[in-house]
Amino acid sequence: MKKLICAVTVLAVSTAQAVIINVPAQQPTIQAGIIAANPGDEVVVAPGTYFEAINFVGKAITVRSTDPTDPAVVAATIINGGGSGTVVTCTSGEGSDTALSGLVITGGNAVDGGGGMLNAGSSPTVTNCSFIGNTGAGGGMYNTDNSSPTVTNCTFSGNTATGFGGGMLSEGSSSPTVINCTFSGNTAPGGGGMANTNSSPTVTNCAFTGNTAGNGGGMANDGASPTVTNCSFIENTASSNGGGMANLSSNPTVTNCTFSGNSAVRGGGMANLSSNPTVTNCILWGDSPEEIVASGTPIVTYSDVQGGWPGTGNIDADPLFVDPDNGDFRLSPGSPCIDAGNNWGLPQDTTDLDGDGDTRELTPWDLDGNPRFNADPADFDPGCGVPVVVDMGAYEFQFDPVDEVFLGDLDGDGIVGIVDFLALLANWGPCEPGCCLADLDIDGDVGITDFLLLLASWGR
Repeated sequence: MKKLICAVTVLAVSTAQAVIINVPAQQPTIQAGIIAANPGDEVVVAPGTYFEAINFVGKAITVRSTDPTDPAVVAATIINGGGSGTVVTCTSGEGSDTALSGLVITGGNAVDGGGGMLNAGSSPTVTNCSFIGNTGAGGGMYNTDNSSPTVTNCTFSGNTATGFGGGMLSEGSSSPTVINCTFSGNTAPGGGGMANTNSSPTVTNCAFTGNTAGNGGGMANDGASPTVTNCSFIENTASSNGGGMANLSSNPTVTNCTFSGNSAVRGGGMANLSSNPTVTNCILWGDSPEEIVASGTPIVTYSDVQGGWPGTGNIDADPLFVDPDNGDFRLSPGSPCIDAGNNWGLPQDTTDLDGDGDTRELTPWDLDGNPRFNADPADFDPGCGVPVVVDMGAYEFQFDPVDEVFLGDLDGDGIVGIVDFLALLANWGPCEPGCCLADLDIDGDVGITDFLLLLASWGR
């Protein structure tokens, strides 16, 4: 009789725990802490100024201040590059598990890289950081070679680019996600606040203020297709084209943004050269010498444009900002921009801004972080949407909010289902002038793309 032999393999299970390495208590420099760290470890930096440059050398670790959520701690925890090279480098395939949080990055000076931070073939996570007073090809941050960092709650101020992107430059098919960031007082020949070349960043809830450039004071796009939502472009300056934004051979999607007080030789608000931007639910008011100039075919709908602009739902009326002379571009009661937008212009909440786990809903917040979908019961000025209609501009006037609105919910019952499907079929073909709820991609025609968008949002 043959004996049955059972082989038992014992797998060694690692019990290693993430380690906190304190600088300078345990390691004298931040770079020494990085070298000593293993994947998952945290290098925690005590308040102080550290005159060094750091390189993550491909490690999936976190480098942070003692409290990245405390502005006072962040302001007191400084990495100063001393005017020699890039301050923070990620060029070894770093991914989202590589994190930089709660630090001031300053004193960078790089001819070929980002003065503050260089991401090449890398996609780290950067939160609660300030990039101040750096100089380089991309003064504050340079993203290249398919880099897609996630940059959240960061400030880019007083940076200078030798070429493009005073605050941030993205090129080489890089697609960063930039959320709740401020770009102010940055300078460059092109794209004072941000420049995008052959890249498609997603920019949400960001403020571009007081930036300066030859072209694109706030943002310059060259062969780029950024998605820009809930952003403000205020008092940016260009010595040539596009005080707020300049587009060259680009197709940006710009939704619920406010442009005001920007100036340029051409296109104070937005200049489009051989470009076809899609502009929805925006306010362009008080820019000099005009709001929009175009060579190309910009599609502008449900927007308030001073001097007027052709397109469905567009108006030419004082938006009644609360106090523009003192920087308050929220809407006053009775503004013609309240309830006058098109819900379907807002992108879906793919980054889960409100943290509710639902990425199918439309962008739920405005630039203030307030609920996006409200209605004025006393003075309802319907744009296009159900059950309530989004406002024009970066800020939503606050009434009683509706928590969620879903793309394709044509009857406003909170569910995308058979009733919505039948409504879409009933409206198949060219839209009549005015609000066409079944036109989910806002191209003036109800067709297969709208059908596919509805199916993608099916259920609840």
